[in-house]
Formats: sequence, C-alpha cells, structure tokens
Amino acid sequence: MNVVPVEFKRVMPEDMRKFMSEMYCRVGMSADRARLMAELLVDTDIRGVFSHGTRQSARYLRLLRDGELNPNPESSIVHQTPATGTIDGDGGLGHFASWRAAHLAVEKAAAVGLAAVATRNHFHFGAAGKYSRVISGAGMAGFVVSSHVRQLSPDQGIMSANGASPMSFAVPSGREHPLVLDMSTALALSGNADFETIFQRMPATFFKSLGLGAVCHALGGLLAGIQTFDEQGASWPAVNQGSFLLAVDIAAFAPREAFQRQMDDFISDVRGIQPFPGEDRALLPGALEWEREQSWASQGIPVGPDHRRDLAAIASEMGVETPF
Repeated sequence: MNVVPVEFKRVMPEDMRKFMSEMYCRVGMSADRARLMAELLVDTDIRGVFSHGTRQSARYLRLLRDGELNPNPESSIVHQTPATGTIDGDGGLGHFASWRAAHLAVEKAAAVGLAAVATRNHFHFGAAGKYSRVISGAGMAGFVVSSHVRQLSPDQGIMSANGASPMSFAVPSGREHPLVLDMSTALALSGNADFETIFQRMPATFFKSLGLGAVCHALGGLLAGIQTFDEQGASWPAVNQGSFLLAVDIAAFAPREAFQRQMDDFISDVRGIQPFPGEDRALLPGALEWEREQSWASQGIPVGPDHRRDLAAIASEMGVETPF
C-alpha cells in the first residue's frame, strides 16, 4: 500500500487539509482539533505512508459519527515525575494524546536527559513516525510503540501474538535527512504464500517479528494500562489502544554537533555502497519519505484510485465535496 500508485491524481496538501478538517468538523469535532487531525493525516500522506494517512479517515469518521469515540477528548496528565508521564486520552483518537505525549517527552528530556511518556484510553494513533519525528525534530532520539487490547485463543497461531503493532525510531542528523524507521512489526505475506515453507527457509525472520510485536505490546499496551477495565473508557466502546514514547537528549550523551556530523557522514557513506538486489540506490530508512515530503509539498500528493474511492465514499456520507 505504501508505494507510489501508478495511476493517480495529485491533490495539493492544503486542499486535502481543508477537506479533512471539514469532515472532522461534521462529526462534532472542534475546529482546532479538526485542524490538528488534518495536519497529522496529510503530513503522513506527504511522506507516502498512505496506509496511515487520510485514508484512515473512513473508519475514524464513522466511529466518531456513531458515538464510538469522543470527538473532543480532553487529554490529561494523570501521573508524572521529572522523567516520566502518563496521559489519559479521554476516549478519543490516539493522535491527540500521543501528540501531547511527544511534546511532553521532549520537554522533560530537555530538563533531565531522557524521558518516557505512556498514553492510554484512546483509539488508533496512526503512524508511529509522526511522534518519533516530533522528538527527532527537537534534536533528540525518539522511540515510539503502540498496541491494542488482544484476546488470544488456543486455535490461533503464535504469530497472532505479534498483533501488527507499530514501532518507530527517529534519530536526528545535521544536513542529511533524519534516520526514521517507521514500521509494523508484522510480516505481510502474499495471499498464496506457503507459510510453512517460508518459515523453514528463514525462521529467524519470524522469531524476530514475533519478539518485536511482543515488546510493542508489553510497553505500548500493558505498561500503558490498556487491559485494565477502568482505563478502557467504558463510555467510548472503540477505545482499545495505548502507546509508549521515549525521548533521549543527544547532548546528554555526546556533543550534539559532533553526533550530527557523524550521522551525516554515515548517511552519506551508505549512499555510496551497493544497494539491495533490484534496487537502484542504497538508502537508509527515512530517505524516501523525506524526498517525497520535499517534492509533494509543492507538486501535490499522488492519490491513487482506491484511496480516492475510500475518501469519496466517506465524503458522501459526511456531505462534503472532495478536492479531486
């Protein structure tokens, strides 16, 4: 899904933001919250992470319209120390609580060197990279995970414990793009793939995937408190997720300028080595997204036919005209 579509129509980011903002206002969200949602979702599209950008609005808006989520959550800090915090999402979309958590982590890390903030009592928070990049944008290293309530049964395979949980690291550089790893921990196999054959050929891949997903669930789920009834927001039925964010101030460990220079050299050196088979460039995570961000901001977002179909359907339900 997160590849540039072959067939597309370009939509300017500002037009998409206005479109998104209007739809979120239609389900009772305040203008300020609707603008923030639009900004976060469109910024995700601009990086080519279509799976977690504006296309998610189809399910978000229906849940909000149907009273499954709080359209105007008042995220609050329910516990904190100089280096930690816990934020309650008040039954809303996870974007609001996690956005606040990222900025709180940066604030605390600037004072004490590193900080961690957990969020709970909310729904999906979108792409984890939105929040790790808030941290790297402040000159810090960021680590973000999330998870959701799981009900495992004996008839499920062990990979069900992975849960497709997201994980993101973001590390700042100087003149080069930041190093941003933003991914699901699950393995996406094609529909006709023979799981047993693939597993026998590369078992370590599956064990690593399972382990990463379990860590996301332990930190972004259980540590955040999503399994506790009182923290699931009984009045908002769709609430089922939490997150965990860590900010590390580079200057607390190494001279900032020296670290950034070394990161620049590393990223630059990688471009000079041999790429993966079938690829024409050797790039580190975050490079393609950064390039798209630079060009699509002025050229427009390439919105594919399936993406347009999903947005057109929910726009019709909301009574809003599409920008394409």
